[in-house]
Amino acid sequence: MTVRRILIPEPLPNGFALFYTTADFGGRTDDPELLAILRERFRIEAALATCTQVHGARVERAERAGTCDALWTAGRGVALGIKIADCLPISLCDSAHRVIANIHSGWRGAVQDITSATLDMLARESAFEPSEAYAYLGPSIRVCCFEVGEEVVDALRGACHPERSEGSVWPGGARDDPPGAVRPHRSLANARDDEWLERFIDRARGAKPHVDLVAMTAAVLRERGVRHVIDTGLCTRCGDQPLFHSYRRDKRSGRNLAIAAQ
Repeated sequence: MTVRRILIPEPLPNGFALFYTTADFGGRTDDPELLAILRERFRIEAALATCTQVHGARVERAERAGTCDALWTAGRGVALGIKIADCLPISLCDSAHRVIANIHSGWRGAVQDITSATLDMLARESAFEPSEAYAYLGPSIRVCCFEVGEEVVDALRGACHPERSEGSVWPGGARDDPPGAVRPHRSLANARDDEWLERFIDRARGAKPHVDLVAMTAAVLRERGVRHVIDTGLCTRCGDQPLFHSYRRDKRSGRNLAIAAQ
């Protein structure tokens, strides 16, 4: 019998499950082993909710999810599944109020500030309390490997200064593109400027800049009152014997899954 590897971050609050699949899995959300892991490792019986991800900033409740890049629930017996292949999975848990969320965020999600959009949704629609919550930053491409063009840095900078970017063309589409195009969430401009952004741009690694999306996301979470931020510290692209799928490394790849449940 082949044993397929998963990663479980620590610590996890009681009643909350979170794990990441590896390259041992293909990335299919209908894989029966996913729910078996929840039953056998976490003693949680759950139905798995997924969504159609489009690198946007739409947030939906799992019970009625469709096209979005962040899922949340306040229900018991619900698992939230998102796919990643270099983008950052962000999982939130407020165990005291039984609210969890799972977010898919690449650089386009960061431009649109999907992390703040999710926290805004939870503040409006649930009893989620940031100061009591845990946030987990899963395996993703890290600053060591995330080389980008100046247009990506410009898009991130434009999100901090939306008044400068009216009418401009963003990488991936024009400002008047349909839902899913890259547009800044207004809160990214709050108390953030070029100096704030430059903390996460590394220009010492080569001719092109490298972006630290993980550190940027951690900063956003802490600014919004999330005190417990746990980073797995794992890069999907690095390594001679890769543990995770990486689109940047392989060009064609499967998907890693982040599964959160309660």
